[in-house]
Amino acid sequence: MDGFDPLPSAQNDPRPPPSLTPGDERAFVAFYNDWFSTIFSWARELTGRDEAFYLDVVQETMLRVIRSMPRLETHAAFVAWLRAATRSAAIDLIRRQLSDAARARGAAKPERVDAESPLDDEKIASLLAALERLDPEDRLLLRAKANAGASFEELTSVFGGTADSLYGRARRAMARLRGLLDREVGDA
Repeated sequence: MDGFDPLPSAQNDPRPPPSLTPGDERAFVAFYNDWFSTIFSWARELTGRDEAFYLDVVQETMLRVIRSMPRLETHAAFVAWLRAATRSAAIDLIRRQLSDAARARGAAKPERVDAESPLDDEKIASLLAALERLDPEDRLLLRAKANAGASFEELTSVFGGTADSLYGRARRAMARLRGLLDREVGDA
C-alpha cells in the first residue's frame, strides 16, 4: 500500500506545481479535471472499497486542496503532498464510518444483563485498568473491532497490514489482556 507509486514520472517532471488562488474558480475547475482520475485511482488502490467511497475521498481531498494546499517548490513535492492528503482523507472517512456504525449499534443495543456473571463496577474497573496497560495500538485495534464491529479486512485501511496479520495481532492482544486480568484475580 505505501510502496505504491502511481506517478513515477513525477520525480522528473519539470513542470512547476499547480498554484491555486483563492476564488479562482476557473483554475480550480482545471485542477479538478486534471487530478480527478488520479485521486480516484489512489482512493481505489488505498482502500479497495466501492465507487461511492472513492468519490467521497476525491471530494474530501479536493476540499483539503482548497483549504490548505501549501506552496511547494517542485511537482514531485506537490504529488507527494496530494497523495498524503488523499490517504489522510480516506483514513478520516473510514474512521468516521466506523464511528458512525459503532454509535448506531450502541444506540440500537439493549443493555445486556447476564444473570450468571454480572459485570459489577469492580469488574469493569479491572477490565479498564487492564486495557490501559496494553500497547496503545493494540488497545485501539481491540476497541475498533469491538465498538465498530468492522471486519479485519475493513480495519486494514486504518491500521495497515493484512486481515490475517490484524487478526493475529488482536488474538495476541486478547491473550495479553486475559493474562493481565487473570493476574489481577490471582492477586485479589
